[in-house]
Amino acid sequence: MKELGFDDSVAVLIMTASKVIDKTGTLDITNQLGLTGSQWRVIVALSIKEGMTQKEIADKIFLETPTLVPVIDKMEKNGLLERRPDPIDRRNNKIFLTKKSKALIAPVIDFILKFRKIITKNVSAKDLETTKEVLRKITKNANSHYEEITEN
Repeated sequence: MKELGFDDSVAVLIMTASKVIDKTGTLDITNQLGLTGSQWRVIVALSIKEGMTQKEIADKIFLETPTLVPVIDKMEKNGLLERRPDPIDRRNNKIFLTKKSKALIAPVIDFILKFRKIITKNVSAKDLETTKEVLRKITKNANSHYEEITEN
């Protein structure tokens, strides 16, 4: 029987790292800034491009649109976001940051930069670049395979 090597699988290592980074970062930013993981991601996405639809934001931050709806609702209720009807397609709303959420952009960016330093401590710049390059290749290969299997 072939040995799977589950704990040494690239996919398992990627998922484990991703989950630990997400769990730790979310707890840390919640403790420091009072934002959930989804909330800070929405703020960052909109700081780059305001006026996206909920679907565009969901795609950008890797959430399903139905999962994002209550996040947007809560953020709007807390004065962090504003929904405005899309002038081209009135079935959609465009989402905008408020003055209150714009004031959080710099602290969120500071948090992210500090957190990156924490999680990459003792990892050389060369190793980080190699890791990013390898992950891009793995992502490209997985996307190519996904396209192949969904064409049929």
